[in-house]
Amino acid sequence: MNSFILRKISHSHLPVLDNMLQLYAHELNEYFNYSISMNNDGRYRIKSAEKHLADGWGYFILVSGEYAGFILLNHNTITDDGTAVPEFFMLPRYRKGLFYRDVIASLLTTLDGIVEYSILKKNMRALFLFDDLAKKFLSHVQRIEEHVDGSEFFRYIFDIADLTCDIEKYKKYVHS
Repeated sequence: MNSFILRKISHSHLPVLDNMLQLYAHELNEYFNYSISMNNDGRYRIKSAEKHLADGWGYFILVSGEYAGFILLNHNTITDDGTAVPEFFMLPRYRKGLFYRDVIASLLTTLDGIVEYSILKKNMRALFLFDDLAKKFLSHVQRIEEHVDGSEFFRYIFDIADLTCDIEKYKKYVHS
């Protein structure tokens, strides 16, 4: 397992998240049926880090003390009292192998109840990785097809109670 930690995103680190959201928006442009437009300052016109965290919370993924990505969460779900994972981003250099699986397993140790995870249908790599995660760590997953603003998504819904991994193994990677 790669050496990493999940560190809760604090208000003082909003500028870092804003910068990473720009990288994320650039990458997502490949998968949307429309382009994310840019402001006059050359930055993508997207929801700010402050607005993301006003609706929820998140974690930075740190590898050897360096930023490697982020995971944002909120409660904007179709299930009662669920937790959504609307945004997950890792820098390309950290996408090798199944590192993703360990990061997500660590995140899941912080949650309880129902979790909803949406993935663009065009993002084949993310779909493959989630399928691998589900086979390895979940006994049951529901998949719903959705269409939002002309883009197609799969919404995966599962209960933390259906985790089949040793969650104690992954708790040590999460820092508040």
